[in-house]
Amino acid sequence: EDLCKEPPKVEKGITFKELVDIYMREFAPNELKPVTMYNYEGDLRIHLLPVFGDRECVGIENKELTTFFTGLDLSPETTRKLKTVMSSVFSYGVKQKYINENPCVNANHKKDPNKKKKVKYLNGEQCKKLMELTAEYSAFNTLIRFLLLTGLRIGEALALTWSQIDFVDEVVNVSDTLAFAYGEKYMSSPKTENSIRTIKLGSYGVSLLKNHKEQQENEQQRVGMSEECRQLVFPSPLGKYGDRGGINKELKKLLSENGMPSLSVHALRHSNASLMINAGVDIKMVSENLGHCGIGVTGDIYSHMFKAYKAKTAKALEDFLL
Repeated sequence: EDLCKEPPKVEKGITFKELVDIYMREFAPNELKPVTMYNYEGDLRIHLLPVFGDRECVGIENKELTTFFTGLDLSPETTRKLKTVMSSVFSYGVKQKYINENPCVNANHKKDPNKKKKVKYLNGEQCKKLMELTAEYSAFNTLIRFLLLTGLRIGEALALTWSQIDFVDEVVNVSDTLAFAYGEKYMSSPKTENSIRTIKLGSYGVSLLKNHKEQQENEQQRVGMSEECRQLVFPSPLGKYGDRGGINKELKKLLSENGMPSLSVHALRHSNASLMINAGVDIKMVSENLGHCGIGVTGDIYSHMFKAYKAKTAKALEDFLL
């Protein structure tokens, strides 16, 4: 009998906070990654609920949201993310028939049409200098060199286990990322389906990791380490999951002390892409190696690099013929 009963109807005057509570209880835990859910909770708590929490959803209109998002003293990227969060809540409300429409659909967020996000990276000479600076063995130096050689995201590198390093076929099998949410680090699925990929190592990359494994095994006998972290390629010095914040801080210090721009560890990924493009690697291979969802993403991010390389190629051809 109970199965035949209609589900209780939500009052037409449902507030945004009530809808958020339903969203976080029913949708978020089942559809969002923990780190995404964690970030959404923060955005809702800090920026959206204080303004719209007690408002009835039916009374929130897109023109009001446009005024709100474009008037925030925040970056265009942050206002875009806030609109995405709010739209996701309203979209769930529409699908579950709590509300009739999503007011975010035609709302605008802050934009800067004249400013394109500039990719920060080290040029070829700076990459060579960084390789020289990290020549002496240490776990940190090995990680920096490995990132420069492979273009992995830092989370992907920190999630690598030795079982994913194939020394016979000389490849790295990327399938996880180290995420952080609710005060804990944990293994998660990577950013996109294409992030699950195989990256070929050169002979130096193989010897780099073999030496690191040998040094690590000696160190593990001295430092207490859980069995899970014992399998990691790049655990922390204390035998736990690696700390990207600490790695960023150490890299920035190393770069600035040696006359180079103080860039984050993610810049090594862009530097790897730059080296591949200047070496003549085609866009499809660059995209696959980086784990992008398609060559369109790669072309958009590194368009200026491809243009520069094309110009250099055209000049080389003219010099040869003429």
